[in-house]
Amino acid sequence: MRVGKVKQQRRVLLLALYILNKVYSLATPRRQKVLRFIRSSGLLFIPQKDEESCDAGCQIWEEEVSWHRNWLKNEGYIKMPEYGIWQITEKGERDVEAWAQRIKKLTESKPDWAQNFEAQADPETEYADDFHYEFYITKEAVHWGVKTAGGLTK
Repeated sequence: MRVGKVKQQRRVLLLALYILNKVYSLATPRRQKVLRFIRSSGLLFIPQKDEESCDAGCQIWEEEVSWHRNWLKNEGYIKMPEYGIWQITEKGERDVEAWAQRIKKLTESKPDWAQNFEAQADPETEYADDFHYEFYITKEAVHWGVKTAGGLTK
């Protein structure tokens, strides 16, 4: 698995937990709720090959994100008060807020930057280089980052 993909999937997981907590008042969502939210909100570009089923009985991307929660837990960004329950910690919230500030500054200095993520929504798009396939965070995740930096509201 590519390092960029791992970092971006971890970022999206933290962002999803932050949004679920702050906007939807779901401080302790179940694993499936978090994964459904990531997909339905379009926070993560999911390549077609990652939508295939894996040995665990779920899609490959779901299994990858689920494994990332172990690293985030070990580093103190999330906790699991019960089996299958994921909860962002204060450290995780601070990390999301710091990332959101960086995203806001970047989008202010380069207004077209977020548009580069739009092409990921079209599975038919072909690129001549591998660089474009490194984006797993979507334009929607960037927009949530900007909203977070400005203070989230329902």
